[in-house]
Amino acid sequence: MKMPVMLLGATIFFWGWQTGMWFLALPIAFILEAANWLPYRWDFSASDLRRIANFCLIILCCLLAYLLVTNRSIFNNRSIYVIYILLQWLPAVFFPLVAAQLYSVNESLDIRMIFSWLNKGTKKALLNPLMVNLTYPYFICCVLSASTSNSREISFYPGMFILTAIALQSVRSQRFSSILWIGLMLIAGSIGFIGQMGLHQLHLVVEKQAISWLSNMNSQQTDSLQKHTNIGEVGLLKQSNEIIFRVASEAKQTPPRLLREATYNRYKSSTWIALNPNFVPIQPQINGTTWDLADKLPNSSRITIAAALQGGGGLLKLPDGTFQIDALPVSQMEKNQYGTVKVMGKVERPVYKTYFNNNFSLDSPPTEDDLQIPKSEIVALNTIISQLNIQGKSQPEILDRIEWFFLKNFVYSLKLAGQDNDATPMSTFLLQSRTGHCEYFATAAALLLRKLGIPARYAVGYSVHEFSSLENQYIVRSRHAHAWTLAYVAGKWQAFDTTPSDWTSIEDSAAPQLAFISDLWSLLSFKTWLWLRYLSDGDNGLKYGGGMLLAVIFFLTCNPKFKKNFRFSPKKRRWLKAIYKKDSLSPKSNFYLIEQALNELGLIRHSSESFKNWIERLKEEQPELYLLDELTLLIEIHYCDRFDPEGIQEAQKAEFKLAIKSWLNRYRTQAIASNSLVNKSGKSTI
Repeated sequence: MKMPVMLLGATIFFWGWQTGMWFLALPIAFILEAANWLPYRWDFSASDLRRIANFCLIILCCLLAYLLVTNRSIFNNRSIYVIYILLQWLPAVFFPLVAAQLYSVNESLDIRMIFSWLNKGTKKALLNPLMVNLTYPYFICCVLSASTSNSREISFYPGMFILTAIALQSVRSQRFSSILWIGLMLIAGSIGFIGQMGLHQLHLVVEKQAISWLSNMNSQQTDSLQKHTNIGEVGLLKQSNEIIFRVASEAKQTPPRLLREATYNRYKSSTWIALNPNFVPIQPQINGTTWDLADKLPNSSRITIAAALQGGGGLLKLPDGTFQIDALPVSQMEKNQYGTVKVMGKVERPVYKTYFNNNFSLDSPPTEDDLQIPKSEIVALNTIISQLNIQGKSQPEILDRIEWFFLKNFVYSLKLAGQDNDATPMSTFLLQSRTGHCEYFATAAALLLRKLGIPARYAVGYSVHEFSSLENQYIVRSRHAHAWTLAYVAGKWQAFDTTPSDWTSIEDSAAPQLAFISDLWSLLSFKTWLWLRYLSDGDNGLKYGGGMLLAVIFFLTCNPKFKKNFRFSPKKRRWLKAIYKKDSLSPKSNFYLIEQALNELGLIRHSSESFKNWIERLKEEQPELYLLDELTLLIEIHYCDRFDPEGIQEAQKAEFKLAIKSWLNRYRTQAIASNSLVNKSGKSTI
């Protein structure tokens, strides 16, 4: 049974719309639907089809392995989405096999001959062929893949209903009238919609419980409200060599040594608590990816962080003094009075930029809570203070004495020595064992400073100190998790780390000897993900997706075996070329007015350039064009309007149109004032 024309292409478009995989859906739909108009067919042998099927299975296995590796553990609360991601890619995985059938001389394929594991005997397969038309199974596969991303909208069900109705209409018996058939379909669709809503709610409940269960089994996320330390535990502190995020700085500058996740101000029974965190929401800029935590500051620095958000959210790793976060497409962001920033949004592995100034702080001024000390620790603290000899010293001198005291008298160790039954774990650390890890040192320093009248808080995050020559950037492993103290000195909060500096070398010495293998695999996974992310970015996906498609067509047309079976006339060659010719801009966007204005100046965009790359090139080649700096944000909004399935709101469209009009007016005003687009020196006057 042959599928109606355009139904399969519409289903693939529906899959691309729901999942956002337009860069794959467009070429796949074109190739498959083109088979309805191209009269040429290829006589595939059973071995050819078997190779294509095996190729599809290899892609599926590689994709599954990649997803399992990048999600690190089956007990990770992000791994609940692995099956969703795998299902979303199934139409792309099995596309070669379906294309082979559509361009084959046969309208169906013998499954027994394609998949050898179904073929127990060659003679039996020849006598009892299992002929299957793959278009309808592929139709179901596309609908199933589209359903995996249906989380916030109800657009999936109407789309699925319309596609299913068209498919059923093609096999409708002529004994029943069209009115009766339409009525029955509407009744079935209404009942199905009610059932679908109920199943959706049940799905959300089950998913929430599953994530909660997995998170309790093995949670790697930092809690913004409290931090349970290993102070007082017995055994060996477990360490992982796994790379969890990467840090790149501009102009080969050294990034900040410490990236903070959360801060706490109350210590009780080996647990640090953030009292009254008071999280407040932060609104993004119009592009939806730039978040201002404070006003822009001069003399700022920038680093790029490629991290992972477990379960679609978590705490950001930020340097002290961060005032802006860019290129972070999350749905919600909040910050509290202790400088902790929390985000929500199903962005598995964001690559975001942070702008910071060391003279700025998100932390609130100190309160009485930043001087509180448990009564059980006072005796030990007084004993240590008597040994420091810091009477009459200034605050900076006190910090130097405390740091030198820990460095001279204490030893870093991953062994958890436990506690004395007659003393608290912290008192045992200060007066007896004098051996511990960063949680001991950070807690002890915070309590000592408070006893001396200096407000202090407890901070957790990661140490950035390992530069990878293989990746040409800094890598941060799970074992680089660190704790330190924040001291309020000279009217501002500053990091105060009393952990002996040799702690990094001690942990590095305990790393596996074959760690480079896992590092290489991590790099490969990271680069693959960056490549896929790059392709999914609007123009890039269309450009490179279309380029790869043209490369495949060129390879096939140059193949002698292909030429023997396919003969394209000059007219059809011109038709194919016209199909792939892409207009530089959609007529729905007003951004083409800016491109036209720049073209009049002689600033032509190359056909292989995206708008981002074009503007960046113009900035480097002609830095005097100061109006180009404003186009970066406009391009981001244009991409969001053109390629994001959700698009932008009507109000944002109006603001976008006004921003473009304002830019053009200033451009024309400047051009009139100069009475020429180019001055005598050959430089633009814009």
